[in-house]
Amino acid sequence: MCYQLIRVLCFVSSWRLGVINANFQYNLEHFPVLQNETANFSRGISDLIERIQTERAFVSYFLLRKHPADCVDEQLPTNFGLPFMQLNESERSYVRGTGSSFLLAILCLRQLNDKDFMLKFSADLQHIRTRRILVIHNKNLAQSTHSEIETFFRNCMQVKFLHVILVHRDFAETNIFHSFNQFPDLQVETRDLRATTPIYPNRLADVAKKKLRVLVDQIEPITMLYEIGDKLILEGYIGYFVKTFALRYNFVLWLPDEYESSIKRVISIEEIRQAARNDSIDLGASLSTPQKQENLHEYIYPVEFFQWLTMLPVEPHMETYYFFISIFTPTTLVGIFVITWCLCVVYVVQLKLKCQTLRWNRQFLLLVLMPWHLDLLRGLLNQSTDMRLNSATRRIIFILVFALGGALNNFFSTKMVNWLTLPPQKKPIKSFEDVTERNLQIQIAEPDIAEIKFYRGEQFWKKHAHSFKVVCRYDEFLGNIRNMDTRYGYLIDTLTWPIIAQRQMYFKHPLFRLSESLYYTKGSLLSLPISENSMYKDLLSEFVMRSRESGLLGYWYSRTFYTMVSIGRFNFTDLSTNQIHEMLTLKEFEWVWIAYAVGVGFSGLVFILECIWYYKV
Repeated sequence: MCYQLIRVLCFVSSWRLGVINANFQYNLEHFPVLQNETANFSRGISDLIERIQTERAFVSYFLLRKHPADCVDEQLPTNFGLPFMQLNESERSYVRGTGSSFLLAILCLRQLNDKDFMLKFSADLQHIRTRRILVIHNKNLAQSTHSEIETFFRNCMQVKFLHVILVHRDFAETNIFHSFNQFPDLQVETRDLRATTPIYPNRLADVAKKKLRVLVDQIEPITMLYEIGDKLILEGYIGYFVKTFALRYNFVLWLPDEYESSIKRVISIEEIRQAARNDSIDLGASLSTPQKQENLHEYIYPVEFFQWLTMLPVEPHMETYYFFISIFTPTTLVGIFVITWCLCVVYVVQLKLKCQTLRWNRQFLLLVLMPWHLDLLRGLLNQSTDMRLNSATRRIIFILVFALGGALNNFFSTKMVNWLTLPPQKKPIKSFEDVTERNLQIQIAEPDIAEIKFYRGEQFWKKHAHSFKVVCRYDEFLGNIRNMDTRYGYLIDTLTWPIIAQRQMYFKHPLFRLSESLYYTKGSLLSLPISENSMYKDLLSEFVMRSRESGLLGYWYSRTFYTMVSIGRFNFTDLSTNQIHEMLTLKEFEWVWIAYAVGVGFSGLVFILECIWYYKV
């Protein structure tokens, strides 16, 4: 029985070894096939990447895969001749921040409908989603249906990929790859590597009437909308920029239906930025500063450098009666009095010495205090006199008095002529404290309060809030600027002021001036808001630089003034008032009468004191 058991065990062992040997032979037979397929795929991918490099160079790779086998060749990264970054499914990275963003992104997929993995890949490519992408599908071409490929490319559109090609496991044998064009709508393309056309054509060269969704702020002179029949016309400085950009790349400007009501009102920058964030629009036709925001990727290349200043009413001309105050200032009057008194005293002393009647008594003291000689004082008015100039001292004194009177008369006449020809203005406002002293207020729109606090700080606003008149609606604020009410000053930027200044050139005299001393920011950047991963961002930034370089931005700005006139935003009506210089009136001698009254009162007081002195002493 033991012998039979041994025979059974030997038979089973022999059969098991035979099966194992058969399986081993089977694997050995297919191993060269798998090895050849992997090697062929690697060579095909190398040829493809080499051609991509010749079309437009890149300096590194980014590879994402779940499993090494998803890339067909598990050793595929070792074939790269440039630096590469490799991530697995569980790892996350902000690829743009790890090095150069001029890269070729490679995604290895086992299933084309794996949308979650696609979203993870797009998150890694934050802010560089327009870079070229190579997707490797670990299945043969025949195993992928057209609907699967179309769904895959629709997912690419949703995450804002622009340049994507799809290759399969048998790419080396078929030389077939897929790409897509989303302009104006999704078109899946089946292409052959052996063709001479570019692997990644410039999809934005002509977008074939693709809708460019735009939201307009309607802040003058940046953008303005007006209706002609059933058509909306976009005008303004940035409006021309947006229209020219759309014309250059064959876009169709489109205002989304949910914003149709915006054509009658000003749109705040916060509303525009929110619309760009939730992908309701492609571009905000507005200018705002990126410096206030944490995410600079929501703006294109800066368009303008600007300052926020104050537009103040031109100081009014001084009334004519102020002439006497400005000419005969207290210092001037005291100087004339002292000089005349000294000359009169010298004259009196010389006269006493000549007559040998000089006595150091009370009479001489009163004579020194009141030395006025009427014949001598006539010289101040350049009048004739019957004084006896029989001594050299008297002649010198009279010549000095006469010269002083001539100089005073000439000075007075010259100042009077200059005053009547070009009346001087009041002292200009140079600080926010001066605004308060003049009982003037500066109008601002309520949304701009946050801007002032951002640039000048909370303490500045708390200190000077009483100097501002807050207007709730921006439309009303713009209307007040157009009306040019001189009872107020206005917060204004250096983009709007040249339009105001050009309008005032048609006035007889300007109503407002720009005050650089009352500022809110010495300088800041302005740019157009856009969605964070917009595929048009680089295109718009390049167009801004080319427009600035060619002088188009300057031309569009200069054209805006006449556009505003043509669409009725304002006209050439002279809002200034004529200032007619009338003849001198009694009111204009007000200060003269006051001075005369003071003199009469002082002389009466002296008379009373003299009487008291005479009768008491």
